[in-house]
Amino acid sequence: MNPRPPSTSEPPTEIDLVGFYYTLRSQVWVVLGCMAACLSLGLLYLWWTPKIYEGQAVIQVGQSERRVVKIDGIDSENLESVEALKTLEQNLSNWTLLARVVRNPKLGLTGEALGLKMRDGQPADEGALIYKLAQGMSVSLVRGTRLISIKAQAIDPRVAGVLPNVIIEEYREQVFETHGEITRQANNFLMGEVKRLNTKLQASKEALQEYREKTKAVSLEESRNITDARLRELNAKVTEAKTARLRLESDYSQVRGLTGKGPDLLLNVASIASAPIVLDQKRNLTAQEAELANLSQRYKSKHPKYIQAQSRLEELRAGLDRAIKIAADGLATSVESARVTEQKFEDALREQEVKSLELGRLAIDYETMSRAVESDTTLYQSVLTRLNETDVTKNIGPETVRVISPSSQPAAPAKPRKKLVLALALMAGGMVGGGFAVGRVAVDRSLHTVDEAEKFLNLPALGSVPRDSTPVKSEENLPVLREPHGAAAENFRTLRTSLALLAPPTERRSFLFTSAVPGEGKSFCASNYAIALAQQGLRTLLIDADMRLPALERLFFDAQPPHAGVADVLLDRVSLGEAARAARQPKLFVLTAGFRPKQPAELLAGPRFGEMLRLATEHYDRVVIDTAPVNAVSDTLLLVRAVDAVVLVLHAARTPRKAAARAHLKLADAGAALAGLVLNQLPPAGGRDYYYHYSSGSYGEGVYGAPERPG
Repeated sequence: MNPRPPSTSEPPTEIDLVGFYYTLRSQVWVVLGCMAACLSLGLLYLWWTPKIYEGQAVIQVGQSERRVVKIDGIDSENLESVEALKTLEQNLSNWTLLARVVRNPKLGLTGEALGLKMRDGQPADEGALIYKLAQGMSVSLVRGTRLISIKAQAIDPRVAGVLPNVIIEEYREQVFETHGEITRQANNFLMGEVKRLNTKLQASKEALQEYREKTKAVSLEESRNITDARLRELNAKVTEAKTARLRLESDYSQVRGLTGKGPDLLLNVASIASAPIVLDQKRNLTAQEAELANLSQRYKSKHPKYIQAQSRLEELRAGLDRAIKIAADGLATSVESARVTEQKFEDALREQEVKSLELGRLAIDYETMSRAVESDTTLYQSVLTRLNETDVTKNIGPETVRVISPSSQPAAPAKPRKKLVLALALMAGGMVGGGFAVGRVAVDRSLHTVDEAEKFLNLPALGSVPRDSTPVKSEENLPVLREPHGAAAENFRTLRTSLALLAPPTERRSFLFTSAVPGEGKSFCASNYAIALAQQGLRTLLIDADMRLPALERLFFDAQPPHAGVADVLLDRVSLGEAARAARQPKLFVLTAGFRPKQPAELLAGPRFGEMLRLATEHYDRVVIDTAPVNAVSDTLLLVRAVDAVVLVLHAARTPRKAAARAHLKLADAGAALAGLVLNQLPPAGGRDYYYHYSSGSYGEGVYGAPERPG
């Protein structure tokens, strides 16, 4: 049963990277040609493009102390910030600075030095020079540092080397001029402020002096200090007098509550106990008691000294009672005296408070005027100091940049970069060539490999024939005879083996070779296969059934006048034995197409071809038939049922997929016993391992077909 034929519609494209690689290798000369063309264009570009030189200088941004007006928030830019560095980077390339560079007489910049081409030999105007200079220069901040790289390009190497240095010089001069202008403005402002503040200070001092004279407050501060001290003192005395009065009144109340009671109870009142007269009596009484105790140790109670001392003690006790009574009687007088003293201190305190309030009212205006004088004096001194500093530093510009690496005259041009241009030209050539090759592969819908043909047609590959550049004009030029040890001959022997081993196991003796379209090598494959069968010792008949474009007559018999062939046998003009001729290869016989009939399809469609084929299989071991292309004419489809096996020959990288699929479908519909396919004219060498698969390659080369060693 024949394998299921593929659909004639285009199948989904599968990416075969290995096949793609070898396809590109097969078109390496296209890629190399494109690379050579692009390289030539690159060389032409290098020859035509003028040489551009580049100078480079590197500066470091430094933070300088600016002392024009040292007030918070004014002129306090931090040059270490990224924003300030980026601002400086832009300032080094602005058009104002470039205009100063163009006007610099030391540089003497011209349009020719920058590569400007002016018409009629007219010098370039300033705007064109600035624009060209801006195009050829670059200012870039080195990441992570405070370094700025300045590059400038010119046709003249001297100008290119000097330009970055002139840019830095002009920038410094511009900064100095700007600084000088700011300093002059600040100086004028400060001078005006000094005059204004001096006038204000004088007015404040005069107002303060007039107030002093008016209020006679020359020693106002001292008077306030004395008054405040007196107030504190009187407050303390009033508090002390009030405390004493309250204590005396409390003691007096206790004494009045103890009236008529013993003196001993009155001693519990603090004022009486602390009275001087009572304290003296208690001190004397204590001393006498101590003396009596001492005498009792020496004398008896009847001794005169002891009796005398006892009498003295009694007198002192009586005196203490009298002193307590006297102190109690004088307590009322002490209370009244304490009240009078307290009232005097309170009167003095109120008088002093009135005086302090008067002084406070005077001090409010005085202190206000004094603070105004102090504030005006401080501000005047500060502005005057800044004015003096400005006068000293007005001719000293801020040093914001420091040259780390000055520019020098370049020894070699920076553009065009020869190596880069040539490398890009080669890359572009490779990409263009690769793209062209890829495009050719993308639009190529042919079958390139054995695996691809097998998978697409769902047919086994019986053999693959490598490409042979030798023209086949005669039997001797066929690879099986010309190079019996070569790869092509070995592939035809492989084809012979593959057809011999076909299932089912019943012997197959007739084989038909056809193709999808003309020019795929079906006659070439049929002839080589027939010779391979003859070399195996089998009587083989090779029949040329392509009666429209026969090829075997010219190939085997050197284009002799047409001999009786298939048409003559089918018309019973000659017998098969008379029409078949022996080839140079032993056991090989060839039945050519003969005279061309007017209606070849009708002739082949008759029963005579089947009878001729049956007769041929009786007299020959194998019969090989070369027929017309399936898609070109219908002749082949009339013969496929009469043979044992049909072989479809495809030309590698030429036969369209749709044509191969259509041929397979037609053969299957006609009931052909499709044995498989032969992929003819495979690319040589570089893709051998990939394309051949079933070929022997160079294995055994020089051995098969070599002359035998003499016995």
